[in-house]
Amino acid sequence: MAEPVFLDANILVYAANEDSPYHAKAKAVIWSVNDGDLLACLSTQVLAEFYATVTNPKQVARPLKPAEAVEAVEGYLDSDILQLAPNEGTLRLTLELAKQHQVVGLDIFDVQIVATMLQNGVGTIYTANVSDFMKYSEIETVNPFG
Repeated sequence: MAEPVFLDANILVYAANEDSPYHAKAKAVIWSVNDGDLLACLSTQVLAEFYATVTNPKQVARPLKPAEAVEAVEGYLDSDILQLAPNEGTLRLTLELAKQHQVVGLDIFDVQIVATMLQNGVGTIYTANVSDFMKYSEIETVNPFG
C-alpha cells in the first residue's frame, strides 16, 4: 500500500471555495482520494483551520455559514481520508522541532503539522504554501497546483 500524503488546510479551503483559481484542482485532489487513487490523511488541527478560514469573511469572499462549515468538516470525518489526532507526544515533538528550527509566532501551527506527520510516518504534504514547509528537511512538500 502506498504511503499517504498529508493534506494541508488550504487544499480543503480551495476545494470548498468556488471563487478560488485552485478550486478545480483542489476538488480533483479530493476526488482522487474518494476514488481510491490517492491515500491521504489530515489532522484535527487542519479541520479546525479549514473551519476558521471558510467561515471568515476576511479570508474568503463568500464565507460558509457555521452549519455549512460543520457539515463540510463532518464530511471529511466520514470520508476515506485518514484522521490523525495530535497528542502529548506530538506536542513534545512540536516543541523539539520549534527549538531546532527557531520557530516563532503562528508558525508553531505548521510545526505541529510536521510533528503530526512525522509521528504517524507520513513524509509528504500537499500544500499551496510550499514556502511554509520548505525548511523542514524531514518532509517532502508538494504543491498540487503548480
